[in-house]
Amino acid sequence: MKPGADTMLIQRTHRYVNIAAAISIAVLLAGISTLAVSIQRTAASWRWVNHTREVLQHVQGTQSLINEADALQKSLRLEYSRRDDADFQERLTALPRALQTLTQLTSDNPTQQRTLADLRGLLDEYVRNLRTGMERAMAYPSKEGERALRQAITMRIAALLAEEERLLVLRDAAAGTDRARTIAAAGAVSVLSVALLFFVRAMARRDADFLADQRANLDATLRSIGEAVIAVDAFGRVRFMNPVAEQLLGCEEAQARDQLLTTVFRSAGSSSDDDTLAAALRAALREKQAVTGIPITGSSSAQPERMRAWQLNCQPLLVDGEVRGAVMSMLDVTALKHAQRELADANLLLEHRIQDRTEQLAEANIELRAFAHTIAHDLRAPLRNVQGYAAALLEDEAATLSAAGERFLRRILAVSQHMDRLVTDLLAYSQLARAELRLQPVELDRVVQLALGDMEMQIAAAGARIEAASQLPAVLGNEAVLVQVFENLIGNAIKFVAPDVTPHVRIDAHVNADAAWVRIADNGIGIPEDKRERVFDVFERLHGEDQYQGTGIGLAIVKKGVERLGGTIRVEPAPAGTVFRLCLQRPRPQPLPAAAPADAPPVA
Repeated sequence: MKPGADTMLIQRTHRYVNIAAAISIAVLLAGISTLAVSIQRTAASWRWVNHTREVLQHVQGTQSLINEADALQKSLRLEYSRRDDADFQERLTALPRALQTLTQLTSDNPTQQRTLADLRGLLDEYVRNLRTGMERAMAYPSKEGERALRQAITMRIAALLAEEERLLVLRDAAAGTDRARTIAAAGAVSVLSVALLFFVRAMARRDADFLADQRANLDATLRSIGEAVIAVDAFGRVRFMNPVAEQLLGCEEAQARDQLLTTVFRSAGSSSDDDTLAAALRAALREKQAVTGIPITGSSSAQPERMRAWQLNCQPLLVDGEVRGAVMSMLDVTALKHAQRELADANLLLEHRIQDRTEQLAEANIELRAFAHTIAHDLRAPLRNVQGYAAALLEDEAATLSAAGERFLRRILAVSQHMDRLVTDLLAYSQLARAELRLQPVELDRVVQLALGDMEMQIAAAGARIEAASQLPAVLGNEAVLVQVFENLIGNAIKFVAPDVTPHVRIDAHVNADAAWVRIADNGIGIPEDKRERVFDVFERLHGEDQYQGTGIGLAIVKKGVERLGGTIRVEPAPAGTVFRLCLQRPRPQPLPAAAPADAPPVA
């Protein structure tokens, strides 16, 4: 195993080093690119600074031409000189060329272009006046006009100088910033280069140490593992054996090294299945296929008289698609096989016990049905007789009864009716708890309508107002159980109201991906917070029989019915009245039937 494993670890280390080197080169190239960009920007900034200085020189030269022409014109007025006249004409001729040069140099600056346009017009007028004055040998027609024109020219030139000086300040600052950035980029690239070199060196050293640690850990792991592990090279010669394999074969690793594994097994005197071992080794080395979970039986050299069960795994070692060897592991599963047999026996015994308990439960269920039948007929029959005789006495002998006798008789009738309702509710709760329910999609709109239809007389007698939202969702449930749930909740909402209060019940719902939430709210007397959980218990009453009639089983029936449908119910806090919230399952969408192929035969 060592040669192949070492090669794989070395390749992985080389890959990591190559990745780190690539990242280092990429970072260094990015730094060099940043440095090049900084140098280019610095050069561009200095070109703009030089450009601005050149414009300033030309503006100052234009101003000098104007001043020289003005001085020569004044000198010629006093005393004519051919040489001064030639210089004067030269200055006048140079002015348009100077303006043209300035226009070209400031073509990127609209502000300067507008100022130069104004200056060109003023200078044209100024040159005409100078030429006219010389030809006529006289001064300007108006000293004020000469002064105004000269002042306008001076202002335009001053504006040109101010704009270029402003640009010079900005561009000097930008050039300084770019120079600082270039220096910083150069320093960063230098520092980064040195840091990356140290990083690559440290990473290579770390990976080398990691590889050494991995080799040591792998060797220690294989030697301490509870399986027999044997590594062979591409020719089937032993390269590694852990202590468990040494114990199995009865020889040490040094003795078996460089020998064929099949030879080692035969020479060790092991009675294992040699053909299975050879076939697994051939599949790994020649066919590059892994062999796993092959059961074999044999004996070890330490206990040759005892047969044991082993599980054989053989994995080829591939490097770039070439077989470099194989690793064979043999796990002693004798105890596991024994435990599996014991587990199978225990499962068989458990199945018999479950069958016996199922039969006992079936018998108990039959007895419970018989008991419920007895309650429904034998116990309710005397109650009905008592109710019948009491009602007959009230109807036929009311005139002869005293007031106390009539009161006692009515009390007997009320108690017997209460007992009859109690027996009926107990039977309903018992049947609901043990009935087998078939769950299917049920429309809550239909459930509410059926419940309201059954309670029509009770609703009319109480003058109750029932508001149900339109298009209530469909749920997964049982229609009869849901009708019973809604009848009990609506009945409680109508019953438990304060005197002189018209019952008002609101039913609405909302859905999400998995469930439908139904809310039933009323304007009744409400349920105290400390009794919102106990109210669903059997025989739990919040008020005496003299205040509100009932058996204390209605909400227990509601909870049992909702739970049998896979839902939940709870009482929510409300400022007034009571709010019950039911969570019911939603029907799962049925998958669409697969379309029949075009050439399928017709279905009869």
